[in-house]
Amino acid sequence: MSMGISAQIVEERIEQNGINIVYPQVAGLPDTEVQERINRAILDRVQGLLAEQRQWPDTSGLKIQEMTGTYKIGVNKNGILSIRLENYMYPEQAAHGATMVKSVTVDLATGKVYALGDLFQRGTGFIMILNQIISQQFKERDLPMINEFRGITVNQDYYLTPKKLVIYFQTYEYTPGYVGIPEFEIPYRKIVNYINEEGPIGRLLSDRIEKN
Repeated sequence: MSMGISAQIVEERIEQNGINIVYPQVAGLPDTEVQERINRAILDRVQGLLAEQRQWPDTSGLKIQEMTGTYKIGVNKNGILSIRLENYMYPEQAAHGATMVKSVTVDLATGKVYALGDLFQRGTGFIMILNQIISQQFKERDLPMINEFRGITVNQDYYLTPKKLVIYFQTYEYTPGYVGIPEFEIPYRKIVNYINEEGPIGRLLSDRIEKN
Protein backbone atom coordinates (compact mmCIF):
# COMPACT_ATOMS: atom_id res chain seq x y z
CA MET A 1 0.00 0.00 0.00
CA SER A 2 1.10 3.60 -0.64
CA MET A 3 0.77 4.40 3.08
CA GLY A 4 3.95 2.41 3.79
CA ILE A 5 6.08 3.91 1.05
CA SER A 6 9.10 6.07 1.75
CA ALA A 7 11.77 7.07 -0.74
CA GLN A 8 15.50 6.58 -0.85
CA ILE A 9 17.12 9.99 -1.33
CA VAL A 10 20.15 10.44 -3.57
CA GLU A 11 21.95 13.74 -4.11
CA GLU A 12 22.66 15.35 -7.45
CA ARG A 13 24.64 18.52 -8.19
CA ILE A 14 24.70 21.41 -10.62
CA GLU A 15 28.21 22.87 -10.74
CA GLN A 16 29.23 25.61 -13.16
CA ASN A 17 30.74 29.11 -13.05
CA GLY A 18 30.37 29.69 -9.30
CA ILE A 19 27.09 27.76 -9.10
CA ASN A 20 27.02 24.85 -6.66
CA ILE A 21 23.52 23.45 -6.16
CA VAL A 22 22.84 20.22 -4.31
CA TYR A 23 19.36 18.78 -4.77
CA PRO A 24 17.58 15.49 -4.01
CA GLN A 25 16.27 12.81 -6.30
CA VAL A 26 14.32 9.74 -5.26
CA ALA A 27 15.25 6.11 -5.82
CA GLY A 28 13.93 2.68 -4.94
CA LEU A 29 10.24 3.33 -5.64
CA PRO A 30 8.25 0.33 -6.90
CA ASP A 31 6.94 2.23 -9.94
CA THR A 32 9.79 3.57 -12.08
CA GLU A 33 7.47 5.81 -14.14
CA VAL A 34 6.20 7.47 -10.96
CA GLN A 35 9.78 7.79 -9.72
CA GLU A 36 10.78 9.56 -12.95
CA ARG A 37 7.74 11.86 -12.69
CA ILE A 38 8.66 12.83 -9.13
CA ASN A 39 12.29 13.45 -10.01
CA ARG A 40 11.22 15.64 -12.91
CA ALA A 41 8.95 17.65 -10.58
CA ILE A 42 11.84 18.18 -8.15
CA LEU A 43 14.26 19.13 -10.93
CA ASP A 44 11.71 21.54 -12.41
CA ARG A 45 11.57 23.33 -9.05
CA VAL A 46 15.37 23.41 -8.84
CA GLN A 47 15.76 24.80 -12.36
CA GLY A 48 12.95 27.31 -11.82
CA LEU A 49 14.63 28.55 -8.66
CA LEU A 50 17.95 28.85 -10.46
CA ALA A 51 16.33 30.80 -13.31
CA GLU A 52 14.58 33.20 -10.91
CA GLN A 53 17.83 33.75 -9.00
CA ARG A 54 19.64 34.62 -12.23
CA GLN A 55 17.18 37.36 -13.22
CA TRP A 56 18.64 40.04 -10.95
CA PRO A 57 22.30 39.75 -12.05
CA ASP A 58 21.42 39.03 -15.69
CA THR A 59 19.21 42.12 -16.05
CA SER A 60 21.84 44.23 -14.25
CA GLY A 61 24.71 42.96 -16.37
CA LEU A 62 26.43 41.38 -13.35
CA LYS A 63 28.21 38.06 -13.09
CA ILE A 64 27.28 35.59 -10.38
CA GLN A 65 30.13 35.32 -7.92
CA GLU A 66 28.43 32.62 -5.88
CA MET A 67 25.22 30.61 -5.97
CA THR A 68 24.67 27.88 -3.41
CA GLY A 69 21.67 25.56 -3.34
CA THR A 70 20.70 23.34 -0.43
CA TYR A 71 17.66 21.31 0.55
CA LYS A 72 15.84 19.87 3.55
CA ILE A 73 13.54 16.86 3.64
CA GLY A 74 10.52 17.89 5.69
CA VAL A 75 8.67 14.57 5.44
CA ASN A 76 9.41 11.19 3.89
CA LYS A 77 6.82 8.76 5.27
CA ASN A 78 3.32 7.36 4.74
CA GLY A 79 3.70 7.77 0.99
CA ILE A 80 4.35 11.54 1.27
CA LEU A 81 7.57 13.38 0.42
CA SER A 82 7.89 17.10 1.16
CA ILE A 83 11.07 19.00 0.25
CA ARG A 84 12.27 22.54 0.96
CA LEU A 85 14.78 23.95 -1.55
CA GLU A 86 16.86 27.04 -0.75
CA ASN A 87 19.17 29.06 -3.02
CA TYR A 88 21.56 31.82 -1.99
CA MET A 89 23.00 33.98 -4.78
CA TYR A 90 25.64 36.73 -4.58
CA PRO A 91 26.48 38.77 -7.72
CA GLU A 92 29.87 40.41 -8.22
CA GLN A 93 29.99 44.06 -7.04
CA ALA A 94 26.64 43.74 -5.28
CA ALA A 95 26.15 45.10 -1.77
CA HIS A 96 24.39 41.92 -0.65
CA GLY A 97 23.18 38.56 -1.85
CA ALA A 98 19.67 37.16 -2.08
CA THR A 99 17.97 34.02 -0.82
CA MET A 100 14.92 32.31 -2.32
CA VAL A 101 13.02 29.22 -1.25
CA LYS A 102 10.75 26.86 -3.14
CA SER A 103 9.24 23.54 -2.16
CA VAL A 104 7.42 20.51 -3.48
CA THR A 105 5.15 17.93 -1.82
CA VAL A 106 4.37 14.73 -3.73
CA ASP A 107 2.55 11.41 -3.45
CA LEU A 108 5.18 8.65 -3.70
CA ALA A 109 2.68 6.17 -5.12
CA THR A 110 1.21 8.31 -7.91
CA GLY A 111 3.62 11.22 -8.43
CA LYS A 112 0.85 13.74 -7.74
CA VAL A 113 2.16 17.17 -6.74
CA TYR A 114 0.01 18.73 -4.02
CA ALA A 115 -0.96 22.40 -3.95
CA LEU A 116 -1.85 23.90 -0.58
CA GLY A 117 -5.56 23.67 -1.40
CA ASP A 118 -5.27 19.90 -1.82
CA LEU A 119 -4.43 19.54 1.87
CA PHE A 120 -7.83 20.77 3.05
CA GLN A 121 -11.52 20.06 2.66
CA ARG A 122 -13.21 22.40 0.21
CA GLY A 123 -15.74 24.82 1.63
CA THR A 124 -14.35 24.72 5.16
CA GLY A 125 -12.94 28.25 5.25
CA PHE A 126 -9.39 26.98 5.76
CA ILE A 127 -7.88 30.01 4.02
CA MET A 128 -9.47 32.34 6.57
CA ILE A 129 -8.20 30.23 9.47
CA LEU A 130 -4.65 30.07 8.10
CA ASN A 131 -4.66 33.83 7.48
CA GLN A 132 -5.75 34.42 11.07
CA ILE A 133 -2.95 32.22 12.42
CA ILE A 134 -0.32 33.85 10.21
CA SER A 135 -1.50 37.38 11.08
CA GLN A 136 -1.34 36.51 14.77
CA GLN A 137 2.20 35.16 14.38
CA PHE A 138 3.31 38.33 12.56
CA LYS A 139 2.17 40.30 15.62
CA GLU A 140 3.42 37.90 18.29
CA ARG A 141 6.89 37.70 16.72
CA ASP A 142 6.92 41.47 16.19
CA LEU A 143 8.22 41.02 12.66
CA PRO A 144 9.03 44.29 10.87
CA MET A 145 6.75 44.79 7.85
CA ILE A 146 7.41 46.58 4.57
CA ASN A 147 4.02 45.59 3.12
CA GLU A 148 0.65 44.85 4.66
CA PHE A 149 -0.19 41.15 4.85
CA ARG A 150 -2.61 40.41 2.00
CA GLY A 151 -3.41 36.81 2.85
CA ILE A 152 -2.59 33.52 1.15
CA THR A 153 -4.14 31.63 -1.76
CA VAL A 154 -4.78 27.95 -2.46
CA ASN A 155 -1.45 27.91 -4.33
CA GLN A 156 0.61 29.45 -1.51
CA ASP A 157 4.16 28.07 -1.06
CA TYR A 158 4.45 25.58 1.81
CA TYR A 159 6.12 22.42 2.99
CA LEU A 160 5.31 19.77 5.59
CA THR A 161 7.06 18.38 8.65
CA PRO A 162 5.85 15.40 10.70
CA LYS A 163 3.84 17.69 13.03
CA LYS A 164 3.48 21.06 11.28
CA LEU A 165 2.44 22.83 8.11
CA VAL A 166 5.03 25.49 7.27
CA ILE A 167 3.96 28.46 5.14
CA TYR A 168 6.65 30.88 4.01
CA PHE A 169 7.11 34.06 2.02
CA GLN A 170 10.02 35.30 -0.05
CA THR A 171 12.45 37.97 1.09
CA TYR A 172 10.98 41.49 0.64
CA GLU A 173 7.46 40.13 0.09
CA TYR A 174 6.38 41.32 3.53
CA THR A 175 9.57 41.79 5.54
CA PRO A 176 12.96 43.51 5.10
CA GLY A 177 15.88 41.55 3.70
CA TYR A 178 17.62 41.14 7.05
CA VAL A 179 14.69 39.07 8.33
CA GLY A 180 15.48 36.37 5.79
CA ILE A 181 12.74 33.98 4.69
CA PRO A 182 9.83 34.37 7.15
CA GLU A 183 8.33 30.98 7.94
CA PHE A 184 5.12 30.31 9.84
CA GLU A 185 4.79 26.94 11.55
CA ILE A 186 1.21 25.78 12.04
CA PRO A 187 0.72 22.65 14.19
CA TYR A 188 -1.65 20.14 12.64
CA ARG A 189 -3.65 20.04 15.88
CA LYS A 190 -4.76 23.64 15.22
CA ILE A 191 -6.17 22.83 11.77
CA VAL A 192 -7.21 19.19 12.16
CA ASN A 193 -10.91 20.01 11.61
CA TYR A 194 -10.19 21.44 8.16
CA ILE A 195 -7.85 18.88 6.63
CA ASN A 196 -8.58 16.52 3.77
CA GLU A 197 -8.25 13.08 5.36
CA GLU A 198 -7.14 11.62 2.02
CA GLY A 199 -4.52 14.34 1.53
CA PRO A 200 -0.92 14.55 2.79
CA ILE A 201 -1.68 15.86 6.29
CA GLY A 202 -4.44 13.30 6.74
CA ARG A 203 -1.99 10.58 5.76
CA LEU A 204 0.64 11.87 8.19
CA LEU A 205 -1.89 11.97 11.02
CA SER A 206 -3.16 8.43 10.31
CA ASP A 207 -0.47 6.87 12.52
CA ARG A 208 -1.77 8.69 15.59
CA ILE A 209 -5.42 8.03 14.71
CA GLU A 210 -4.77 4.29 14.34
CA LYS A 211 -2.92 4.15 17.67
CA ASN A 212 -5.74 5.89 19.61
